[in-house]
Amino acid sequence: MILNRKQVSIFVVIISLLVLSGGLYFYTHGKTTRQFDDLYISDKKLDSMLHSYTLSQSPLSTSIVMNGQQLIYDYNDNIFYYSIVPEDGEFPTITVFNDGSTGKKINVFAHGAKLSAETISSNTPIDIILTDGDSMSVSSLACTTLPVMNISVSAETVNELGLDETYAISDYAPCEMYLYDNESDFEGASRVTTSSAKIHMRGGTTIGAPQHSYRLSLLKKADDFDKKNKANLLRLREDDDWILFSAYSDYEKIRTPFCMNLWQDIAAGNNEWQVPNSNQYKYIELFINNRYHGLYALTYPMDKKVFSIKDGESLFKKKDWSGTEFSQDLEYFEYEGGGGFYYLPGYSVEYGSSDDYEPLHELYHTMAYSEDVSEIRSTCDIDNAIDLWLFYKLTQAVDNVYANQVKNLFSCVKHSETGMAGYKVLFAPWDMDQTFGNRFVDGQGSHGISSYFNAPDWDLPMEWSPVYFLMAKGDPDIVAQVKSRYSSLRATQWSDEEMSALIDDYESTIYDSGAFKRTMNRWPDGNYYEEAIGLSDFKTFVLERLKCMDSYIDSLQ
Repeated sequence: MILNRKQVSIFVVIISLLVLSGGLYFYTHGKTTRQFDDLYISDKKLDSMLHSYTLSQSPLSTSIVMNGQQLIYDYNDNIFYYSIVPEDGEFPTITVFNDGSTGKKINVFAHGAKLSAETISSNTPIDIILTDGDSMSVSSLACTTLPVMNISVSAETVNELGLDETYAISDYAPCEMYLYDNESDFEGASRVTTSSAKIHMRGGTTIGAPQHSYRLSLLKKADDFDKKNKANLLRLREDDDWILFSAYSDYEKIRTPFCMNLWQDIAAGNNEWQVPNSNQYKYIELFINNRYHGLYALTYPMDKKVFSIKDGESLFKKKDWSGTEFSQDLEYFEYEGGGGFYYLPGYSVEYGSSDDYEPLHELYHTMAYSEDVSEIRSTCDIDNAIDLWLFYKLTQAVDNVYANQVKNLFSCVKHSETGMAGYKVLFAPWDMDQTFGNRFVDGQGSHGISSYFNAPDWDLPMEWSPVYFLMAKGDPDIVAQVKSRYSSLRATQWSDEEMSALIDDYESTIYDSGAFKRTMNRWPDGNYYEEAIGLSDFKTFVLERLKCMDSYIDSLQ
């Protein structure tokens, strides 16, 4: 779990107690140098040192280890980064190795801000001063409560691809990945995971933004793209394939991770096959070639593992607004030079073959046009369909469904003894940035997104959904099922108390870690809500939206 505000405060209290008891030490070359309270120097002392030493433009050493963690050093900003580990009784230490040529002992001093929750959330740096002989250097130390990842791309690759500081990597390029896991529930042998990897940028309308999202695939060797390396990053799952999500256009940097984690919380396993049909997001801070790159969310793809796909099953991804869910027939795609296949426009085959378009089309056609409610029910898993309908309604998912159009949807065709011709479709959403008030409005907003354009009482029009079709055909049970499921969610995961606590945790993660401010400094042209407000307005909106949902669900007959 990421440190929340209370945990940060506890961490700082423990630090203070250790300092007062003389229990916190700093080391140079593995030898104790001084207690923490003696490490800080006054403004006067620093001024004297600046007049007495020759000031180096770069740190006298970049080999600094704090509490066993090799600090990431950003050469561009002259900042060392420390990912705070929740205290478990061990005394934090700092070790400075002399990576120069003098061989002399390097002394370390601190100046300025003391470590505190305010220091962390405001991204107030601590001055780290190193002296070696008659030389000294002054750098900054930034502390975060999030895990940190560094992607190293060789100078040769950078030059070959002509990359700038945005690292707009179009096709897979080799790299090395380093991840430091500071989470409190870590129980492994080492908090550090390293692996060779390949990386490229990903995304649709946001791919032109300078803070790119990436696809990261772990490898045994960087020069062999075919040999995969599986690792369990942040205990999400054991895998080689990962996504680094950038919320560049989201003003509060929350919607896609929040919504997708919310979907996982209600939908995982709540289907006939008890499969996850969801993924989980965890926040990290990303560096590329040790240069700070911003707040990201780490997750894994929605793939055959997520849907537990068996032989004869298939997975499709809807990417546009083509209304093919209502198509009477499949369309023919002809290759240049002859030959082709029948397909459903807008849907790409993620797993399976072009032959699998036929059962998907049959399920959709029956779902939309049958007058028999039992037939409609046989096309899908009803529990999953109800969850998706409620989820879209709550989140105001305008980029996923609008009236009778559908976009950004995974549809998995799975075997079912009670399904139509032995099949049912299982749904899962993706790309949830236009939710909870935010939406694209032509000519308005920034980077295509207007903040809180929709009010909490705005109801998403949905004329596509198994739930909608069943209601339209007069199914005698569907309204009661919807109300029962909603009532259950409001008593548990969607209660005001649970939602408030959940959003408070996100606020601690995004804002109290200092990551929001650092990302804003790194990419000032991105979308940002007023920092001092944090997620207060977002929480108010979500709670108001739930009240509106209460009234709406109660009105269903």
